[in-house]
Amino acid sequence: MKVHYTGRHMELTEPLKQHTKERLDKMATYLDDIIDVHVILSVEKHRHEAEFTLKTRADAFVASATTADMYASINQAIDKLDAQARKQQGKRNTRPHDSAKAVPAEE
Repeated sequence: MKVHYTGRHMELTEPLKQHTKERLDKMATYLDDIIDVHVILSVEKHRHEAEFTLKTRADAFVASATTADMYASINQAIDKLDAQARKQQGKRNTRPHDSAKAVPAEE
């Protein structure tokens, strides 16, 4: 999994990158085909915004969050990504099987 970081109007510190990487690694346990993650962290006045774009082989997930604390923004955005990924995984697992396409047994 490649993680690309972009900081807008702020300097990206190593603890921020490490915190983000740890949270994303937890998602990799059930999304094993993560190709690329783009993390955009920005600060405007008192608004700390975290935006994530996560790409897998089949899907792309986007989430963002804005709070007064950067760590809280990161946590909220990753929670949103987590919810999207789990919902998609659930859809994939509970898809009805089409029995009409089954080949009838020969007599």
